[in-house]
Amino acid sequence: MRRTLLVVVATVVLLAGCSMASASDDGDGFVAAQGTTDFAVDERQPAPAVSGPVLDGSTLSLADLDGPVVINFWASWCGPCAQEAPHLAAIAEQYDEVEFVGVNGRDTPANATAFEREYDISYPSWDDESAAIASQFGALGPAGLPSTVLLDRQHRVA
Repeated sequence: MRRTLLVVVATVVLLAGCSMASASDDGDGFVAAQGTTDFAVDERQPAPAVSGPVLDGSTLSLADLDGPVVINFWASWCGPCAQEAPHLAAIAEQYDEVEFVGVNGRDTPANATAFEREYDISYPSWDDESAAIASQFGALGPAGLPSTVLLDRQHRVA
C-alpha cells in the first residue's frame, strides 16, 4: 500500500509540474505557480471537513472517503486542466486503494459535466462554482489551476 501511494504521489507530482507555468495572474483571480510543497509527517495539517454537492447532484463528504485521497482542483475552461485530465483519470482507474475527487471551480455544472464526460473522469467532483470549497483549504489550497492536494490516510495535507 505504501509503495502504491508513493507511485500515485510521484505520478501526480510529475503531472502537476508539467502543467504549471511561471507565476502570473491571469486576471481572473487565479495565479499559475510552479513546484510542489511536501510536508513532513509531523508538520501535516488536517484537511478541512469538506462536504457538498458533486456534479451528479448527490452530496459527498471528505469524511466518506477512506485512506489516501488525491484532490484535483480544475475547471473546464483551463487548458492545463484538459492536458492532465486523461492522465489523472487513468491513474484513478489503476489505483483502487487511493480515492480521487475533483473540485470544479468557477465553472458551470453543464460545462464541468461535459468535461468529465469528454475525458472519461469516473471519480466525483465537487461543484465549487463560488470557490467556497477551495477557500476552506486556505494557504494549503490551490494557488492556481490545475492544482492537486494529496491527503495521507489520516486526511492530512501531505
